[in-house]
Amino acid sequence: MAESKTIMPEQLLDGQVGVLGSMLIDPDCVPKVLQQVRADDFTSPAYRTVYQAVSALFRDGQPVDAITVREKLGGCVGDEWSTMLLQLMDLTPTAANLDSYIDRLRESAMLFRLQDIGSQLHGAVDLDEARGILDKAMQMQVGRPSVQAISMADGYERFLDRMANGQPRPHLDWGIHELTRVVKAHPGDMIVLGGYPSDGKTALALQFADKIAQTKRVGYFSFESDKDQLFERHVSRVAMISSKAISDNSLTEEDYKELIQLQSRLTGPQMTIIDAVGMTAMDIEAYSQSHHYDAVVVDYLQKVETGGKRSMEEYDRVTEVSGQLQKFGRRTNTNVLALSQLSRPKEKGKKSPPTMSDLRSSGQIEQDADIIFLLYREEQDVKDSNRILFVAKNRNGEALDKVKLRFDGDRQTFSRIAPGCDAPTAPQQKAKDRRQVMFWPERPDPNNPFLEEKE
Repeated sequence: MAESKTIMPEQLLDGQVGVLGSMLIDPDCVPKVLQQVRADDFTSPAYRTVYQAVSALFRDGQPVDAITVREKLGGCVGDEWSTMLLQLMDLTPTAANLDSYIDRLRESAMLFRLQDIGSQLHGAVDLDEARGILDKAMQMQVGRPSVQAISMADGYERFLDRMANGQPRPHLDWGIHELTRVVKAHPGDMIVLGGYPSDGKTALALQFADKIAQTKRVGYFSFESDKDQLFERHVSRVAMISSKAISDNSLTEEDYKELIQLQSRLTGPQMTIIDAVGMTAMDIEAYSQSHHYDAVVVDYLQKVETGGKRSMEEYDRVTEVSGQLQKFGRRTNTNVLALSQLSRPKEKGKKSPPTMSDLRSSGQIEQDADIIFLLYREEQDVKDSNRILFVAKNRNGEALDKVKLRFDGDRQTFSRIAPGCDAPTAPQQKAKDRRQVMFWPERPDPNNPFLEEKE
């Protein structure tokens, strides 16, 4: 039986109605909707067909309004399509609320898909099948397709669009000018920061995360320090207050004045600190997707559980965790910054810098990472020695040997030392990179009557 094209009472406040009505009322809404909504977000076949008609008109450079859409649908005056299009416009009071309509549409589409996943889970015949279904559900939570592909022709068009845009490919801003210029971490890349214990890995990771969180959503998963301790480190670095004074709760009146003045700076970063003890790589993925993080920090890799056999050897466990985190980043376009311990030098007082082979517990880390930083003391036996940040692997950028940093442990701050200088350089400002907004590549829908085949 054909679906009725009359809007039913339970659909009056549906996000689908608001999205379609906005495009019919104001054609300027069409590009924004096509960027954020896919045909299969519409659970009603009739609504999906209207969306496909609008998309086809827009693709062909034709005007979008109720009359042109009705003609594209093959309708005529007074038929069911005419009735539906008029109802869509009548029930949409204004196109100014389009963002809200899109949010409601995607939420209802997500609920519909998860309910379908629930039915599949109920019918799973074994644990492996159930885990595969759960993995699919986690991938859905960020609204990204699980499989992304592109033809050479589409790749060419998208390439020209990016070049015409005039903007470089989006990558992370490390807060250190020379590092940002050369080490370009693109969405989905896995970055590893390796270092010996007590050399400042967590402090540097927090500094990186704070900078990234000024423009992106960041989740910091800590397996060593609790969330309050990490926030105290953040306060110490931003406010330049002694971490010892914070720990001893001996702040001065001037310190409190400084904290009040810096409130917006201290609370502004879009970062959440998570106590992650006992979490698995799958837990990190699920939590990150449900909170829509653009980047995550895992502090640190060797502490992450697998959820598998308890008797698994450390080498195999870390290998599995590294692979899972790498796949999570690739699948969801999430940057993963994973901290890793380095194996201690075999010879005390060893002066040669560490290499990627010193990453502890697994050689797979070296293979999975797109970028590897190695942090170590310039003089390994001197506690207050300058730090060297060695870029051991840089898949997406130029070669960069090392960056010398001064580490103020009491204030949890790293600052760059320019070549030939003993003092840190002044902070250098860099324009914020903005993530490019692109159309989702639509998968061919055999039920789309407006999709023309190309010869």
